[in-house]
Amino acid sequence: MSEHLYDKDTGAAYGTYKSYITGFLLSIIITVVAFALVGFKVFPPVGLYISVAVLALLQFYVQLVFFLHLSTDSKARWNMISFIFTLVVVIILLVGTLWIMFNLYTMMM
Repeated sequence: MSEHLYDKDTGAAYGTYKSYITGFLLSIIITVVAFALVGFKVFPPVGLYISVAVLALLQFYVQLVFFLHLSTDSKARWNMISFIFTLVVVIILLVGTLWIMFNLYTMMM
């Protein structure tokens, strides 16, 4: 997204009204589509899980790009690196928690 404005001292990105409106509209559309898929039971349960998971990832991407202004521009590189580090830590915590809970469940049976 090259339309972001940057602070020349810190490299922080600022959005434009166009980018905020675009992100808001995309978020609303993705939410309505997910709600409609589940509400009208368009797919069988496994298909619903997969489609909602894909829409959740798409929503996550829209939030990151349009509202948090994460991009691969050279000025915003450290923001992206810190986000990736945070994401890795969260994934380690999530997988570790699920692993522990699964092991506790199997030991209790």
